[in-house]
Amino acid sequence: MSKSIHPWNRPIWDTLIRYPGRTTHAWLLMGPPGVGKTTTAIEFARYLLMEGAADAATAQRLFAAGSHPDFHVLMPEQQCVEAEGPLEQYALRYVSAGKGKPKSVISVDQIRELIARVATRAHTGENKCVLISPAECMNANSSNALLKILEEPPERTLFLLVSAKPHQLPATIISRCSPVDFPVPDAAASRAWLLDQDLPGADADVLLALAGGAPLRAKQLHDAGFLAQRSEWMNDVLQLMEDRQDPLGVAAKWHRSDVAMSLDWLHRFLVDMVRVVFCDEPVTLYNPDALRRLQEIKNRINVTALFDLCDRLGRTKQLIESPVDQNLIMEDMLIRVGGLGMKLRR
Repeated sequence: MSKSIHPWNRPIWDTLIRYPGRTTHAWLLMGPPGVGKTTTAIEFARYLLMEGAADAATAQRLFAAGSHPDFHVLMPEQQCVEAEGPLEQYALRYVSAGKGKPKSVISVDQIRELIARVATRAHTGENKCVLISPAECMNANSSNALLKILEEPPERTLFLLVSAKPHQLPATIISRCSPVDFPVPDAAASRAWLLDQDLPGADADVLLALAGGAPLRAKQLHDAGFLAQRSEWMNDVLQLMEDRQDPLGVAAKWHRSDVAMSLDWLHRFLVDMVRVVFCDEPVTLYNPDALRRLQEIKNRINVTALFDLCDRLGRTKQLIESPVDQNLIMEDMLIRVGGLGMKLRR
């Protein structure tokens, strides 16, 4: 077994390699972000391409170098430009350097080029592998084009579709894939793994809560210094509610950080407020270390405005990737945050 496979995904790995490509020509690997779907998909692709390779050592070097001719990866152009991981290196083969803003979808042109390339025989062995991630980024045209090749797949070609939002995939695509569910691992297993990565125990607990229990997401947040950033955001929110900060100034500051991440955290923090308003000590919180501060202000929050803002933020987060003015969105949300604490002001 590959050392890259995370402990909680080893039973899934055993299932995948038991009959690799013999019972299905397409797997749909689905689950929330941060549970190891993509890592498992990469290692499974490596396993398939090494199986039956004429020269396993050469094939291994090619795979590690990002130049294996029988491994095909499709990702949105925008994701390829913004990241530099091993998958992005493979996916760049299917991205044409053009003008304008990089596309946030997997286009029909990418699928058509893929179809042409996988129609030929494997170059280094017997198998070819196609990895599409995130699969939900295909639009209607690219999904229809992929459907045709899933219905009549090339010989010895396995498709791996990775998705955190399988409900956004067409039913026709889902029906032609064998599903593999990647659930959030047991809390004890996630915590033990984070401790093995040298995270302090207290940080691991908070980060796991912020990540919804997903250990890889928790590690990513730790590496990005998220706890320090979150502390600053939390102070800003509480000061806005007490009318001790200018919402436009705070919006300008937040806009210099990751807008999507800051709004996502704000939404979760407001959800924590709702939980504490209705239950003094709720079982779960995204920010468990903020319980005491929330308890102190729970009776002075405008509950009607809180529910309205939670609803607005939930809908607004879906617009972040669209061509909207993010600064205006941020200003609107933070002005409304200030309105939550009318009872806090003297």
